Amino acid sequence: MNQSNLSKFSVSLPLIALYGLFLGSGCAAITPTYETVEGHKIYDIQTHVTSVFTGQLASKLKEVIQKNAGDVQFNNSIPPANLPENPSRYTLTDPLKNSPGLLALTGGNISMQIPSCEGAVIEAISHRPFSGSENTTFLVCLFPYQRGYQMDVYYKFSKASGGLSTQALGNALAQSLIGDSRQFIPDTISALENAIKAAGFQFVLIDSYPN
Repeated sequence: MNQSNLSKFSVSLPLIALYGLFLGSGCAAITPTYETVEGHKIYDIQTHVTSVFTGQLASKLKEVIQKNAGDVQFNNSIPPANLPENPSRYTLTDPLKNSPGLLALTGGNISMQIPSCEGAVIEAISHRPFSGSENTTFLVCLFPYQRGYQMDVYYKFSKASGGLSTQALGNALAQSLIGDSRQFIPDTISALENAIKAAGFQFVLIDSYPN
């Protein structure tokens, strides 16, 4: 095969791959699809609450998030003077719910759930875009209480797929080869669990969704 033919063959390889992907998946490959997956894990870490322990946990969790996230916002807050008997928990709020004007602009079909960790001594939220069509939000909250700490992990994965544009087909090919960014979620959760152990603490998983 001469250089000219080799060049033409090389250029055609992505097109052949995209064509094969289209044939293999049928109409699903061209139907615009929007997917959102949410979940959480809640951990109990029973130990004395001290500034030293809080600092150790903060350092370990920060290291994990920075290593795995595209970008991260990390907040350290002063613990309450009197620790509550029971820990707080992350919440989801929809800013559009009490704003009829903004809700009308969206046609009433959009829900914008924002996670927050009021009362947490450590809060880390990260966003990880992927291929221009996916995004993963990852939130970690550490709540102190009388018997130790509760760590809440919330995640949200969103993905747009389908369509016949060059970008859409290119994204489909990339995902067929390396998967999508939701694999970031279990990897990061596992790294967080290992970080707690590395800091010398034991934990119990007390709630998980989906199970």
